[in-house]
Amino acid sequence: MFTQQALEVILHAISPQGLLASSEKKDNYARVWSRDSMMTGITGILIENEKIVEGLKKSILTLAEYQAENGQIPSNVYGEKASYGTLVGRTDATIWWIIGTCKYIAYSNDETLKVILKDKIYKAFSCLKSWEFNQRGLLYSPLGGNWADEYVTSGYVLYDNVLRYWAFRLAAEIYQDENLNSLAETTKKLIETNFRKNNSGNIKYHETAYQKAQEKPYLWASLNANGYDERFDLAGNALAILLGLDLDLDAFTQFLEQLNQEFNHWMLPVFYPIIFPKDPDWNLLENNFSYDFKNEPYQFHNGGSWPIYLGWLCLGLKKRGYTEIPEKILKQYETLLAEKGSSFREYYSTDELIPSGTDQLCFSASGYLLMKK
Repeated sequence: MFTQQALEVILHAISPQGLLASSEKKDNYARVWSRDSMMTGITGILIENEKIVEGLKKSILTLAEYQAENGQIPSNVYGEKASYGTLVGRTDATIWWIIGTCKYIAYSNDETLKVILKDKIYKAFSCLKSWEFNQRGLLYSPLGGNWADEYVTSGYVLYDNVLRYWAFRLAAEIYQDENLNSLAETTKKLIETNFRKNNSGNIKYHETAYQKAQEKPYLWASLNANGYDERFDLAGNALAILLGLDLDLDAFTQFLEQLNQEFNHWMLPVFYPIIFPKDPDWNLLENNFSYDFKNEPYQFHNGGSWPIYLGWLCLGLKKRGYTEIPEKILKQYETLLAEKGSSFREYYSTDELIPSGTDQLCFSASGYLLMKK
């Protein structure tokens, strides 16, 4: 039942320009967003739904048309207007476009598109290279510079660098490019060296901060000049697990079990711990919004639960042979869809499990389909 409803949410959001974030005309969701359309389109590839895949192709071409002079891909396109971010640019928009484009080319064997978009893909990589700033291999993102655009992570962010590793890997295979393949391996090693305690002996980006950082059962959220943000970033870790990065998955799944016990449900928070008004980072939250403030404790990015990233987590864990937690997450989500409405809202509050945010969201419908995959 929910599978069909999820498909209908996505199919209803296919426009002549591509996959909209939502068919609901709220804020700016009825646009072709790079990250939303690419994730939804990749989900379409995984479930082999040709209508969604065709929507992905339209999204790829729409976003490519508005590629900036420096190679940056728009955060979103609406009609003939492109946005590259309002307060700051969105680093992940460019990376998701590369990933989605390579996934589509590999799936469709579209040799024409492969040739047409090659220069744009390499130009996008050139843009990302310029965002290293120190030429040491890790991508640097400003505050609010990715999907969690109203949250507090910045600097060398786990999520963005894992995505870049994925993009290198996919493009290397599509274009048989040994340089891109080498960059993929270097990026993987940099992530594994700098985002967890290890005995690799490799030089760390920030030796002083690294020595002070606490060992965690997950990859740290971000590194900045002032040290590590040791928060749990569910999205970054989910993608890292999916892509096979080195992590003690027994310890990681035990941590997820602890979160389940703390919150008393399996709609796990996308960032943890929660930030409260008394905490030092609250001042980074309270003015960082475009329409209205959403990041109260347990809400939105500040500990809200996002089905899209739970979907990637389930997919990654199952790929690595861990099936028990994905089954629990799916069961929890289906229970909530049955009890609190199956309109695929943006996120759930993790204190009261109230569905919140935009309705009919392709993100959430895709998350459910990823859980079922």
